[in-house]
Amino acid sequence: MSTYKQSAVTAKEGINFVRGVVESGGSLFLKIEQENDLGIDAILEFIEDEHPLNKQIAVQIKSGASYYTHEAKECAFPIGSHRTYWSRYLLPVFGLVYVPTLQTAYWLNIKLYLEANPTATVIRFPVTEANKFNAATFNNLFVPAVVGRTPVLGFEEALTLAHSTEPSEIYLGLLVLFRRFPNKTAVWDELVRTFIERPTAEIPPVLLYWLAHIPGHGDIFYHGKSPSETTRAYARGLFARFGVEQVIKLLSFIDPEEQIGRGTLGQSVEAIVSSLPNVVAMLREIIRSHEVDISIREFAALILAMQDALSALADLSALESEGSWYAGEIAHHVKEYGWIDPYA
Repeated sequence: MSTYKQSAVTAKEGINFVRGVVESGGSLFLKIEQENDLGIDAILEFIEDEHPLNKQIAVQIKSGASYYTHEAKECAFPIGSHRTYWSRYLLPVFGLVYVPTLQTAYWLNIKLYLEANPTATVIRFPVTEANKFNAATFNNLFVPAVVGRTPVLGFEEALTLAHSTEPSEIYLGLLVLFRRFPNKTAVWDELVRTFIERPTAEIPPVLLYWLAHIPGHGDIFYHGKSPSETTRAYARGLFARFGVEQVIKLLSFIDPEEQIGRGTLGQSVEAIVSSLPNVVAMLREIIRSHEVDISIREFAALILAMQDALSALADLSALESEGSWYAGEIAHHVKEYGWIDPYA
């Protein structure tokens, strides 16, 4: 006797849900028929104001309670034999898990996940407000995330997300606050609060780049509105409260491989640190503290040399005597040229 399995019903329910969200959002859902399905269920073509954005993605759609764990607030599905196929697919590949009990779906970028987890056999990801996929979020959150635009959220909603404990929600909230509301002083209160109060591991590194828009540097690129002079003055007042503890925290974000150079996070850190009142005294305190990691002391020494090269020689010499070849290189350059500029 022929049967029609419930799993097929559930799978179709997920595909129909995603199709409904995409088409109600004005974009195109191009289903790949089951007999041609090698790990991709559909192609999405994004449309805005009846005009194509010339952006397509491939999606794998999973549907049902077996792909969602309520207690862990997590979605998961097996990679199986699809790793190579997804990794080499010409379009970006996204996974969508439809949870019937929640009447919504959640997404992640499969290619990025596979790159970050080369030995994984299962794709696991948390369900959050940042990766929710439904009619309300499709054009406001999902499409901007895919095409590289600023998500559309109101100020209060973004502020609420910024106070989350979930990293993706924190990032989404801060991103929207910075990009869409750069001249609200409450935004800079929140950006600075996040930096001061959250542990380093919970701070998205791009926050340092956003904060560096206040002092500015040669590799700041604006997207939309920029902070006004009034806003900059307000934020500089917040920065002026930074002490040695905050400077050490800033320096800890510098990548030892990239160091301080054009286009690096270290450039943003240097711009912030150099703009602080009493910066020279704070840098000297850090350089001379044996309780601070040597790499942080070395970065402090470089910034001090950028501020006042010749007066930094004594501190550079002391660091060199502790075994820092990096400080020795800085000192050698200063003695030869009388200055140092990692951006030159």
